[in-house]
Order: sequence, then structure tokens, then C-alpha cells
Amino acid sequence: MRPCTQQPSTWVIGTTAVTIRSQATAKSTARGVLYRGHAFTVHKTSGNWHDITDTATSVTGWVSGTYVYKAVPMCLD
Repeated sequence: MRPCTQQPSTWVIGTTAVTIRSQATAKSTARGVLYRGHAFTVHKTSGNWHDITDTATSVTGWVSGTYVYKAVPMCLD
């Protein structure tokens, strides 16, 4: 198997839910929650934090890279 280069990168949540924060720190104010299966857009990364928009609710903020990661699709050809 090899990574597929034709498909866009997909970001996924690796836990049940992750808190969307106002800043890239766990001590900042919570702005919302991303649940597993929610679609979201990653705008930029700073250290282990990702600036995101939850496409279901339009909430923007930061989530920890400990719980959110880029899925790598695999081609079988």
C-alpha cells in the first residue's frame, strides 16, 4: 500500500470529543466542543495546536493536536 496523493487530507478526532479553545492553551476559555465525526477545517498549526472551524456550528478556535490528527488514506493499487 502507498499513500494516495489524489485525495485531499482529512482531519479526524481521535477521541469522543475535544474542547475548542479561544487560544492555543488548555487554560484558555472553552468556545465549543468538537465531537467524533464532526467535519472541521484546519487553518493553521502552532506547535501542537490547530486553529480550526467546526463546519457544523461555525465555531472557531484552537484544538490540541493530541486529540486531532491528519488521516492518511491508503491506495490499494
